Amino acid sequence: MKLSTKLNRTTITPGMYLRDKEFTGLTGVTRYSLEFWNEIKGRINEVVKAEILLDKRQNARLQLTTLDDVKVVLYGCNAGYGGEGPRGTVQILKEAGFNPNRVEEVVFPSRDIHFEKKGKGGSLTSTLTLR
Repeated sequence: MKLSTKLNRTTITPGMYLRDKEFTGLTGVTRYSLEFWNEIKGRINEVVKAEILLDKRQNARLQLTTLDDVKVVLYGCNAGYGGEGPRGTVQILKEAGFNPNRVEEVVFPSRDIHFEKKGKGGSLTSTLTLR
C-alpha cells in the first residue's frame, strides 16, 4: 500500500482529523490501521487521549487525540473481545505511551474504553465503562 505518498502530501495542522480509511481506501481492517499508525505516529504530537467510539450501527473505532487536538481515527481497531482488532488497539496504545498493564486489563473485556494522560509523560488515568 502506498500510504507514504498520500501522507507526505498531507500537512497536519492542529484540530484536524486523520482517518485511516481516507488514506487506505478500506475500513475495518486492523492490518491497514496498524500500517497507517506506523506511518503517522512520527508526524503527530504526543497522544493524550484514546477512546473507542461507536457509530449508529454500533461499529467501533479507536480515536486518538494529541496535545494539539489532532484526531487519529483507526477503523480497524476496537475492543471488547480477544480478537485481532483489540490486539491492534493494545499495540497502538502501548506505543502511544499508555500503561501496558492497564491497557490489556481494559481493552479485552470492555467494548467502551477511555484513557487519558497528561502530556510529556504525566500521570495516567483510565476509565473502564462496561456496556
